[in-house]
This record gives sequence, structure tokens and C-alpha cells, in this order.
Amino acid sequence: MYFFYKGVRVFYKRAGEPKAVFLHGWGGDSQSFSGAENYLNSLGVGYVAPDLPGFGKSGYDVEWDIFDYADCVSALIKQMGTVTLVGHSFGGRIALILGNQKSIEKIVLTGCAGLKPRFSLSKVVSETKYKLYKKLKRDLSRFGSYDYRNAGKLKPVLVRVVNEYLDKQAKSVTAKTLIVWGKKDEVTPYYMAKSLARKIKGSILKPLDGDHFAYLSPKFSFYLGEFIKGGTICP
Repeated sequence: MYFFYKGVRVFYKRAGEPKAVFLHGWGGDSQSFSGAENYLNSLGVGYVAPDLPGFGKSGYDVEWDIFDYADCVSALIKQMGTVTLVGHSFGGRIALILGNQKSIEKIVLTGCAGLKPRFSLSKVVSETKYKLYKKLKRDLSRFGSYDYRNAGKLKPVLVRVVNEYLDKQAKSVTAKTLIVWGKKDEVTPYYMAKSLARKIKGSILKPLDGDHFAYLSPKFSFYLGEFIKGGTICP
């Protein structure tokens, strides 16, 4: 299925009456959460999974920032009633931004990017040197990363996205929140999960013995299903 947003064709797949919306990470597509989608199907829970613009079957001609992506997802779910957003990495950024909308009942975050990283050097160097260090470290990480090297026409979009910190948005989340995180994640380390849990009032943190792609674990699917249906992991 397709819809158009700001002139961009956006592909999405839909199963049943949507209760969950899956938001894939950078370089992913609507198939990224297929294991979790199949599990929800077995529970009779419907879902929507878009190819975010720039990926999969959706249009590639975009010059967006992360807030444009959030507006696009908001437009997609506008007629769906209340839903649970499930976001991985880049998709988690979008979920954070939308986490205070009335139409978002719950959000599930895994390997979510967007928080300011911590730097121990801040205690031992001057403010000026620290700022220079942060910029250098961010640039080296960004321009040497696999995502950046393979971003093609989307490089300007990626640069805008990764340099937008969302700590303020995290503190504004009002939706019930489940954080499921791989303790071996080296892309978004586990300390970021703990930081998110502190920022999002009433959130539930569940660690998994996995990496940045912990959502591929059957246990992730189980937690997701229980959370959506109001099961035992909910306080």
C-alpha cells in the first residue's frame, strides 16, 4: 500500500486493524521487524510497517530532518486511532518525538538513538577543548561509519538526523513506554537505555543478552506482545 506525504510516495504494509506501528532503523525497511510482526499476527494483533522515505519501496528524493520523518509517520497513523509505536535506532528517534501525542498510547524503544553521549573527558579538560573534542569525535564517528559511507544521496539527511539530540523530547514522552535493549549493544550502549529510563517517567526497562539488533530475539517479540495486550510486564 502507498500514501503520499510532501510529494513523496511512502510504501507501507498493513495487517488487520493496526495496534502497532513498526519504525525501522537506518538502512532497514518494512521487513526489519518481520519476526515481531509474525508474533503479533499469532496473537491477533494488527500492525502497520512503513518503508521510511529513502528506504525500501518508498521515494528516495527527500531532504528531510528527523522532525519531517516524525510528521510523515504522524500523517500515516492519523486515521488509525490509538497505536503503539515500535522504534529501532533511527525509528526510535521518531517514536521519541511522537511520544507525547494523544494518538500514541504506548511506545517500545530498542537500540534507540538520539541521546547525547557521555564523555568522561568533560571533567578533566577545559570547556573549549571539550567542545572541540566532541566535534572531532562526532565527525570521525559520523564520516567513518558504515551508514555514512553507504548513505549515497541520503548523506545530508543522515548528517542532520545524527546531529539532532532528543533529550528534551525524551523527557516530554507521556505514552506508556517499554525499553528493550541489548546489553552488548556497541552502537547505542546500554547506558543509553538506563538514561532513557530515567528521562521517561514510569518507563519499563528490560535488558536482553543481545546487541544493537536485539529486536530479532523471540524474547523481544514476547515482551512486545505482553506490553500491547497489557500483560504481566506492565506495572
